[in-house]
Amino acid sequence: MPLLSICIPAYNRPEWLKRAILSILTTPIEQQPQVELIVSDDSTIPACKQIVDELIVNWHGKHHYCQNTPSLGMAGNWNHCIQIASGEYVLILHDDDYLEAGAPGKILETLQQHPNESALLFGVNVVTSKQNIQKQQIFQSQKRLTSKEALEKLLTNSSFIRFPGIVLNRQVFQRTGYFKETIGGIADIDLWIRICQQYGLLCIPITTANYTVHGNALTMQMFNTQVLKGIENLFKNVEAQQWLPKSTLQKCKTNYFHQFILAGTVRHLKRWDAKSASNTFKLLNQFNIENKHLKLKWKIVKITLKIILNPKDLFIFVQQSNEV
Repeated sequence: MPLLSICIPAYNRPEWLKRAILSILTTPIEQQPQVELIVSDDSTIPACKQIVDELIVNWHGKHHYCQNTPSLGMAGNWNHCIQIASGEYVLILHDDDYLEAGAPGKILETLQQHPNESALLFGVNVVTSKQNIQKQQIFQSQKRLTSKEALEKLLTNSSFIRFPGIVLNRQVFQRTGYFKETIGGIADIDLWIRICQQYGLLCIPITTANYTVHGNALTMQMFNTQVLKGIENLFKNVEAQQWLPKSTLQKCKTNYFHQFILAGTVRHLKRWDAKSASNTFKLLNQFNIENKHLKLKWKIVKITLKIILNPKDLFIFVQQSNEV
């Protein structure tokens, strides 16, 4: 049995799928038998299968390609990847993300050093479509977070866990369940909450993957009222389960919602879509979000974006200052 299954849920992005698979092929040949390569393909075009067929001849480990007809949908495809995996551990690598050179070998070594850990979180680079690093999300030292510590981190920072950075023992899904296919784009957040609550996290100070931010990413569709109501319900469920104190949850919610909404605003501005940016920014007024415990960096970003989106506010502020 392989130690690690690297699962790629693919959908109509052959060139990026090629990049993702090539990054897995950097695994040293002697370690490849310990790694299983899985592609679960929801694509409606044949190009993705052609890419897999072309590249898989260079792979010396176990592999599995599955064409999903009909398509399973986002969360359904994630679940299918896990269900057909045979490795002891699972890493889901979206087709628009890719691993650092030699990363599979480093992950294998870490798993062998920590055989009793169920959930491990590695560092990731946040990169543009041209592979320019925007942000390095890495841990300074190895640390094990308890369930409460992991939950608080997750519910304070909307980007704390990124898909290509988390590696899970396959048995985790037998206890926590899989991604809920009925709740749309927040299915990952919902599962991370359950995993953190039951297992905590081992944070590893090694960068293994690159998470791509681009205009066609599914996450661009996340910045709306429906998604935020879903996230709010996740917070309510954590409160109902008494997994965290209510006062802690309120602090978490303040910063989580601000980070999420402000990040969406910035992404739209980078696409020169001022209307969508403004609509996203206004989401802050639609929810009961306190400012009392808001971190300074989000206060600064919020004020800056408000001025960018409403220049007249700066004019009024300057005018009032001159009158004093």
